[in-house]
Amino acid sequence: EYDDLAEGPVEGVLNLSHNTWKTLPPELDDFSKTLLHLDVSNNNLSAIPPSIGNLVLLKSLDVSRNQIDIIDGAIGKCIRLRKLNVAANRLECFPEEIGNCIMLEEIIANDNKLYTIPNKLENLIALSILDVRNNDLTSIPTKLCRVPTLNQLLCEGNTQLTSAPENMRCNSDLLLFCLEMQQKFIDILDPKRRQQQELQNNLYQLNASVQDARTQIDRLHEEIASLEWERPDQYIYWKGRFLKLMGYLWKKILELWDWVKVKFWRWWTGRQ
Repeated sequence: EYDDLAEGPVEGVLNLSHNTWKTLPPELDDFSKTLLHLDVSNNNLSAIPPSIGNLVLLKSLDVSRNQIDIIDGAIGKCIRLRKLNVAANRLECFPEEIGNCIMLEEIIANDNKLYTIPNKLENLIALSILDVRNNDLTSIPTKLCRVPTLNQLLCEGNTQLTSAPENMRCNSDLLLFCLEMQQKFIDILDPKRRQQQELQNNLYQLNASVQDARTQIDRLHEEIASLEWERPDQYIYWKGRFLKLMGYLWKKILELWDWVKVKFWRWWTGRQ
């Protein structure tokens, strides 16, 4: 296998398949200006490392039939990549950066453990083949129907897939049509949902404002009630009432005193 690596790319092609590589050899960086097609299929690779981002001229990458469970996001730097074959590995998801490889025409990812497809694939305007058969997908991004060049979307063998009826999954045209119908529905529904949520948020804010206003009204009512006694006209009115009452009581006290004096005088003179 080291002899294969020592020879380097031949007309841009380097075939390291059917060996026992467990990692991509760091020596690949030496071929970053000449390597166009790299085949490391049928090895024991467990990951596509960050160093893949150094191979910026790469047009095709075949890492099928390995044990890969992760692709580093650095693959997004391979902007000239046209074909990516990761079939028969252990991948559960693609990195979001895959959407930066805008020249990708083919993604072969059948027989993995994919449970999701990144929405960024809708950016791949040159994509013509997407093979995700025999994975664990439950849905497919509906916006894939808007990739103008996509004519083969293969997704049979995903038993939990809900994006399309089972009888449509083996027909790319029907599947894309189904996704297009769903996307049109989403395009209509999403603005209404956003409007509904916005109105709901406004309602919550209004309710909060109303509750706050009620609290302030109650507080002001209490303050007004406590200050009512301090109003000048009220003060004068109640002071007048008080003085009048005191005058009346004083008069009655004097009358009572005069009566007591008379009674006492009569009692006293009668005793003598």
